[in-house]
Amino acid sequence: MKTILSPVRHLIRREDAEQYLLILMLSFAFSVSGTRFFLHLTNYPKIGGGELHIAHVLWGGLILFASSLLPLVFSNRWIFNLSAAGSGIGVGLFIDEVGKFITSTNDYFYRPAAPVIYIFFLLVVMLYFRTKKPMKQDARSQLYQAFEDFHEVLDNDLSDNERLELEMRLEKVIKNSNRTDITRLAINLQDFLRHEDLSVAPEPQPMWFIRLKIRISKFLSPFHIHTFLVGGLIAWSIWILAESFRILSKAGDLPVLGELLQPLVAGNYIRGTMSLDLYLILIGLQAGTGLLLFFTSSILFFRIEKLQSRLLNCIYFVLLLSLTVLTPLLFYFDQFSSIVPTTVQFILLILAIRYPLSEKNVLSRN
Repeated sequence: MKTILSPVRHLIRREDAEQYLLILMLSFAFSVSGTRFFLHLTNYPKIGGGELHIAHVLWGGLILFASSLLPLVFSNRWIFNLSAAGSGIGVGLFIDEVGKFITSTNDYFYRPAAPVIYIFFLLVVMLYFRTKKPMKQDARSQLYQAFEDFHEVLDNDLSDNERLELEMRLEKVIKNSNRTDITRLAINLQDFLRHEDLSVAPEPQPMWFIRLKIRISKFLSPFHIHTFLVGGLIAWSIWILAESFRILSKAGDLPVLGELLQPLVAGNYIRGTMSLDLYLILIGLQAGTGLLLFFTSSILFFRIEKLQSRLLNCIYFVLLLSLTVLTPLLFYFDQFSSIVPTTVQFILLILAIRYPLSEKNVLSRN
């Protein structure tokens, strides 16, 4: 007698989810920064005439709609890359005008808009790192991914390496499944892959960003990561300390400080004592992070094995604190001129995350 089972509804993460999120994240960053840069160069042109103004949020909504339709209409696997890129561009064009939607005056240059955009981007980054965790090895998850991989067979794009990986995935299904019908299905799929009539394609050329990643991984040896991280942290901390000292040293002389902060005063970012105090507190906190980074990176330079773990944890949390707390406040005052410093900190944070693994490799080789 057949057993009647209840439907299983828990979600299965897509195998290439981190790749799609990376494309979306990069497209989003390019869309926002590219739009602001283009509008600044062209003096904020107006598309339309009279009462009409076709804002770029409409183009963002159109691109978002088209990108959401693509995976609903087409089954090809590569369509997800196109959908991810379009979604990133569309949401970038949309959220770039968030200032208009949170103010009664439709103020595109509303100061809190920049922190809102940055925090939204930071959430996407956190989601990306979340999806980089290893996938579940249960039979249901593995079989889901196996069905996706069988698209390569239909597209005449299954290489020998991909066939071996698919066989190994099905072997995990056979070992872990507690249902005889699922096990039988996996065995039949394995027999199909091992049949002599199976068409096998030549090894495909990796996509450009995968080739770039491979080249960067080969170039970034443990020595290079150590050099770039320590050198970058020292240079970054010196720059922060110099800029902070330049402002804080004039804190007691309001006329000179006013001239020094003239762009912020003229842009109405600093309007009184409260906003000035907040800005000086921000600069003081930045100086504190710069001092900590300079101290820890200077010790890290000497490769003291017993201290490396603690130093790296300190660097990681200082950079994380700067990116999640101080940077949104900095965007409030400096708007989008802080994109470059933020990018530098992200790069240093990634190097700090990769550093421990590289050091273990060095120790194992020695």
